[in-house]
Formats: sequence, C-alpha cells, structure tokens
Amino acid sequence: MLEGMTQLKQRLVMSLGIAVLTFLTIFLAPIPIFKPILTAIIGGSVGLAIWELYQIACAKGVEPAEKLGICCGVLYVFAVAISTQYPIANALPEVVLFAALLACCLYYFIKSTSPLMNLSATVLGIAYLAIPLSCMIRIVYFFADSGIQDGRWWLFYLITVSKMTDTGGFFIGKWFGRQQLAPYISPKKTWEGALGGFFLAILTSISIVVVTTLLGSAFTLTLWQSIFLGASIGVLAQFGDLIESLLKRDGGIKDSNDLPGLGGMLDIVDSLVFTSPLVYLFLEIYS
Repeated sequence: MLEGMTQLKQRLVMSLGIAVLTFLTIFLAPIPIFKPILTAIIGGSVGLAIWELYQIACAKGVEPAEKLGICCGVLYVFAVAISTQYPIANALPEVVLFAALLACCLYYFIKSTSPLMNLSATVLGIAYLAIPLSCMIRIVYFFADSGIQDGRWWLFYLITVSKMTDTGGFFIGKWFGRQQLAPYISPKKTWEGALGGFFLAILTSISIVVVTTLLGSAFTLTLWQSIFLGASIGVLAQFGDLIESLLKRDGGIKDSNDLPGLGGMLDIVDSLVFTSPLVYLFLEIYS
C-alpha cells in the first residue's frame, strides 16, 4: 500500500502509526505486564539503531564487533529498566557497562584486527545510542507510582517536543528554506528550517504546559522552565540530527535503512540522542 505513495505521504503515514503505538505504550507503561514490553521496544529500537550505525562504519572499511556491541547495548537498556524497579539493582547499569567495555576490549585483544578503529566503532554504538536513549526509561519511571508527578507525561513531553522540532525544521525548511545551514553535512538543511524547528519546539513546550495545567495533570513545569527546556530541546534535537547526517555522509550512505518514508531507526531516534539525557538531567536537578 505504501509503495504507491509519495515519500512525504509515506513519512506522514508511518510517523502517525509510530506515534499512536508509542503513546499507547507510554500510557500503559505503569501496568506491570507492560513494563517489560516498553523496555523491549526501547531495547529493540536501540539494537536496530546500533546495527545501522555499524553498517555505516562497515561502509568506511571499519569492522566493529556487531553482535557483541548490539547485545551489550540492549543489555544496558534492560539493566537500566531493572534498576528503576528494584533499588537493590541501582548499580546494575554501571556493572553492565563495565562488563561491556571489558568484553569489547577482550574481543579485540584476542582478534587483534585494527583494534583502535574497530574497538572505537564498537564502543561508539553503546556510548552514542544505548546510554543516552535508555534515559527514556529513567524518565518514565522517575517518579513513584503515588507521586505528585507522572513520568509518562515527561516522556510524552520529551518525544513530542523533540519530534515537533523535526517537523518544524522539515516543513519550514521545505517551504521557506533558502540559506544552507551546513552544506557539507546536509545540503537540504537550512537556517530557516532550523529556526522554524527551534520556535516550534518552544511553542509546543508552552502548549503542553498550558494544556496539562488546564487538565490538572501530574506534570509540573513553570512557564519560564518550559521556554528554557523547549529552547534547549529545539537546539539539541537538531544537533542530534546533524550528527547523524555527519556520520551517514562520512560513510557515503543516504539512509541508514529502508523503512518507507523514514529512512532508518537512526533517522527516527537521532533527535532523541541528546534531548533524552537533557530532560533526565533536568528532572534530577529540579525535581
């Protein structure tokens, strides 16, 4: 059915479908049976994104330990999820991260094939994707079930503002873009699009605060905090997009995968790589 659509229509249909499934999963996140499902979805997305990153590395002639890196990245996501549910497992993510680094080093100690490049690429998949994206799990389970705030609203906020940045950048750039933002990295990105994404992020942030206040939802953010956080997300979401474009261009690859209208998983999560840790750190500091 998607084959007969234009790329824009494919993107809209796929994005709508993913959005519905994502927010449904977030809504059901506190239910015990859905906790492992949410973790599996995030872990699977991280694993696929790491695999796509490794394909870019392979296009450059680098040979990362794909299976080992993917397994370590997914295990780290599950370790973070377990640590949010059981205080006794609070240090589990660090244990898994240490074991992952040790395993990757031992792998190339034994294989001894261009260890500097290959080991660096393998560890990059974990550091660049698994660690920051696992912050989404930390966010959704940040507050106690009986707390005055609900982590689901914060995860909804993070994803919505980040993706509206993408949306604003895409459409404003498509309609009004004239001045190239970073020609070497991504010729189609423009300053007009970047500014559109930035201001739409702030507007979306403020809108969510207004709506949740009127609804009396378990989400607390002042007006000035919403402006600051929205602006920060508006910058970092686009920075994440540019970093992914930089990696793809270096590997001579247009899309990291062939998902209709979306490119690849890296294209879906790139805006969340830097915004997820940002929101998590905000909660740690101000909550």
